[in-house]
Amino acid sequence: MFTDQPNMPLVRRLATVVSGAETGRSSLQTLQAVGSAIAGAAYFVYLIAATSSFARFGGLAASWWLPLSMVVVVASGLGLFWVGVSGRLDRLLPVAAAAAIAYLVLMTLWFVAWNGTSTRSGDADPTIIVWFTIIPALACLALVLAERPVLAVTNLVVAGALSEAVASAGDYGLDTVLRSVWSIAWCAVFLAMGATSVAFARRLDQTRSATVAAARDLAREDIRDIESRRADALVHDRIIAFLLALPPGRPTSATRSAAAAVLHELDHWWDEPIEADAPVDAREFVQRLRTTVARLGADVAVRADVDASVTARYHGDTTPALLDSAAEAVRNFHRHAGAEASCVVLAVVHDDEITVTVADDGIGYDPDETPPGRLGVSFGITGRMAAVPGGSSSVLSAPGHGTRVRLRWERP
Repeated sequence: MFTDQPNMPLVRRLATVVSGAETGRSSLQTLQAVGSAIAGAAYFVYLIAATSSFARFGGLAASWWLPLSMVVVVASGLGLFWVGVSGRLDRLLPVAAAAAIAYLVLMTLWFVAWNGTSTRSGDADPTIIVWFTIIPALACLALVLAERPVLAVTNLVVAGALSEAVASAGDYGLDTVLRSVWSIAWCAVFLAMGATSVAFARRLDQTRSATVAAARDLAREDIRDIESRRADALVHDRIIAFLLALPPGRPTSATRSAAAAVLHELDHWWDEPIEADAPVDAREFVQRLRTTVARLGADVAVRADVDASVTARYHGDTTPALLDSAAEAVRNFHRHAGAEASCVVLAVVHDDEITVTVADDGIGYDPDETPPGRLGVSFGITGRMAAVPGGSSSVLSAPGHGTRVRLRWERP
């Protein structure tokens, strides 16, 4: 249903109907509105075109029949035009049915008002024949737009035969029957086109609804996936990492602060990150990398080689993925490399490429003997980088030869 705006100028409102500017309108509603307005306007076009000849034809009937016919035509046209322009599509079927019935009654009353004068239809003004043929077709078209094709066809057959009988003005014969068949067949072509348009519009609406539903389901899946990944990241990067780093003995003030920070994140784990999608430049990225590594311990050095322009920006999940993956590699160093091991983080930053390498000289390990589902590597490093467009990672290690984790991102 359209929003009724009674103060809108008629020309502007009609342009709104045709352009589809009304909100919440389906393709079928647009077709119904535009088609109703055109059908209503056509009543007046044909009436004006056949005014003189129709008046002469009215001389074959009582004086009241001609004014009544004018009222029927004008009322039918106004009704359909109002439905189209106002968007009151719930009134389309009643108005179309009323127009169809009014025309049938008018043609039936012709035989009551007819004064018995016979006029050969072949000598009659052809605009009269066109007028009697087109007028019932307009009501039938409105019924098709109202999704009542059976009523439209029934009305077309009855009204077509009746209008040809009236147009013949008593001169009935085989020609009358043939003209009736021809006029009905000719109008049926336009009704078929209208029915096809209605079916196409309805199919388009169904396709649109299915697409919207599919997009909505996909959005729900994305939300569930984001929720799952954020929960996994919180559990692994904060809770498990804090518990593994918890020193024995009485907790220090730093330990209490770290525990409070973890509890705060648990309370607000679904809050939207304030700077989740904020772009950063190369300098800001390096600063965040230094801060991230420093929080995990003061014994890991960070070296950066920045060769990026001041206008270079890194968007989306790029920098969070690099920072979190680097933090996981540093945590693994603290847990597994050994007490005498040292570690360094090297960052190379270009306009369209960032490489972060976390290298240590610890005890190392054999990657082939490590379970593939090990959480620290598969989730915290390789899985996280693989989820970023343009992201990749590699882990090189061997017993007694330390470990090197290489994180790389290229702008897609």
